[in-house]
Parts: sequence; C-alpha cells; structure tokens
Amino acid sequence: MRRWLAIILLVAGAAAAFAGSFRFGAQYGAEFLERPSVSGVIQAFDQRTNLLPGLYWEYAPGKLGFGMTALFGFNKVDVAAPVYKQLWLDYITSLDLRFHFLGPRAFLDPFVEAGFGTAGRSDITNYEAVGAGSNDYTPTNLSLFGQVGGGLALKLAIFQLGARVDWRFWNGAVPATSFDPYPLKNLSVALFGGLAF
Repeated sequence: MRRWLAIILLVAGAAAAFAGSFRFGAQYGAEFLERPSVSGVIQAFDQRTNLLPGLYWEYAPGKLGFGMTALFGFNKVDVAAPVYKQLWLDYITSLDLRFHFLGPRAFLDPFVEAGFGTAGRSDITNYEAVGAGSNDYTPTNLSLFGQVGGGLALKLAIFQLGARVDWRFWNGAVPATSFDPYPLKNLSVALFGGLAF
C-alpha cells in the first residue's frame, strides 16, 4: 500500500510541476531542397511525398522552452541479385530552444526556434531471413546539422495544433567517423498536434 501511495504522490507531484508548461504529440514533416510554393507544400502533404512522421515534446515554464523532435521513416530498396528488398531506416532528430512571444499558454502561440540535431540512415534489413548473410544494422549515412525556424500553435483547452518551418543552415559529417553525411534537405515544413498541460 505504501508503494502505491508513493507512486501516486510522485505522479501527482510531477503533473503539478509541469502543469501549464509541458506539451507532447505527433508531427508530420515534409522535406524540401528549395523554398516551396504554398501549392507545393499542399501537394507534398496531399500526395504524402517526402513525409517523415514522428513525435515531439517541449517543456516551457515561461516564454523560453526546450524541446525535442524525432522523425522516422522506412524505405524499401530493391536489390537485383539475390532478389530481396533492403529496409532502411531514415531518422532526423533535433534538440531545440523555442521562444514563445505570447507565452506557451496563450490561445495563439507564435514562436521562433533554434537548435541542432542528427540525421542518419541505417540498413535494418533482416539478411538472415532472406538468406543473404548476417544482419547489418550499421549506419550508411550519419550527420550533424543546425537549424533555425518558427511557427504558430493554437491551444484549445489541453489540445495543441500548429505548424512550423525550419531551415537547416548547416549539415556535416560527424567528426571521427567514416560515414558520409546524410542527404538532409534544406527546408522542413511540419504540422503537429498533441496535448499541452
């Protein structure tokens, strides 16, 4: 009984500490090499081309917040001989500082952000299952990048919806590794939604 009481008090304390300042949810990001037109962005989401789904979270006790975004995508690539499909995992993750002009609790929440992250591609093909040798989960591409951007969120009770745009101003190889940089696109336009406490 004491253990359950301690767990309940811990969860209640954490919820009270983060009240009004913690948000998390899902995000879909479209990747572009150049600045797209509005119709190009709509077409990317409509046709689901170059989209990477993922998750985000942010802790914002005041106008300044700290958060993380993690996007993941799977690609199947045909291999001629032997006949099988390689399965690659693409990922883009970033840590960001965000400044909320009206505060994170406002109904309209315009913000700017800056951060850094890592992007990569790993071969996650089950080679043993296709009879082509042993598994190889090593990265084929890996890079570090910096980005700046901004967006607008709407807060409706405990729900949050919004959009953001990020420009990757730098993308380079990870020092002391032999992996080629990930072919990261310059611009990301994302839609997100989740809960904001």
